[in-house]
Amino acid sequence: MDKVTAEEHKQVEDRNRKDVRGGLSSDSSCISLGDVLGLYGELSTEAREALANIRQKPVELRRNQKVFSLCEGRADIFVVKEGWASLSHATSTRGQDICNVFMPGDIVGMRESFFENHDIVILSLTNCKLEKVSVDGLHELFKTNEEIRKAVTSYVMVNDNITIERLRSCTHHRSEERVAHFLLEVYARFNFKGLLASNVFSFPVTQDVVGELLGMTSVHVSRCMTALEQKKLIRKTRSSVKLLQPEEMTRNTGFDRDFIYGHLCLG
Repeated sequence: MDKVTAEEHKQVEDRNRKDVRGGLSSDSSCISLGDVLGLYGELSTEAREALANIRQKPVELRRNQKVFSLCEGRADIFVVKEGWASLSHATSTRGQDICNVFMPGDIVGMRESFFENHDIVILSLTNCKLEKVSVDGLHELFKTNEEIRKAVTSYVMVNDNITIERLRSCTHHRSEERVAHFLLEVYARFNFKGLLASNVFSFPVTQDVVGELLGMTSVHVSRCMTALEQKKLIRKTRSSVKLLQPEEMTRNTGFDRDFIYGHLCLG
């Protein structure tokens, strides 16, 4: 019995070490491209130096400011250092549909930069500080440096997993469970980056944006938030959320953190 307990304890410790490796600094000025990619794959000092030498430019956006991004046929890449932003794919037939939200420590446009003529629209949900990264510079390292190639691929895989997990929730759950699932997603994303010390996290996302991501009206999102508060599962302020019973929310929604980040805990 003691042997099983010790083995389980070791597995938890190993997983925790993986989860916090290279955790990001809470100081936004210290969030770099190398630090972010270092969460998704082991990077040597040489690889981090190569990433630091890529041409980069600071960009500041005011709340509700839009950036239409297309760099020589490929979308620009931005590291989010501070604030929240959403990403839309612009098409001539559908206009602009929000497909994801990004918080500090995320990279906007990474996946899209590998596709030709892929227009994206970035909308700042709050005042934002971004770092615009040279697409050509990063893609050259992607071709020549195996560590960076693996980290970039892993980053794209995690964000695809987030989208798949969110879609699964939207097709299998009622509205209240969808909202709870999305809150758990945001909580997991903050936790993975090492940016949380408690069950409280920044959430300056409007009900309109949440509704568009989850296929609901903003009024319905509001009702679901109220219901979750009445059930004492969450406590919400204007710009933050506290998860009071994350374990029960996980059971109710089937949120699967391992599906999103599991491949990073192997080995």
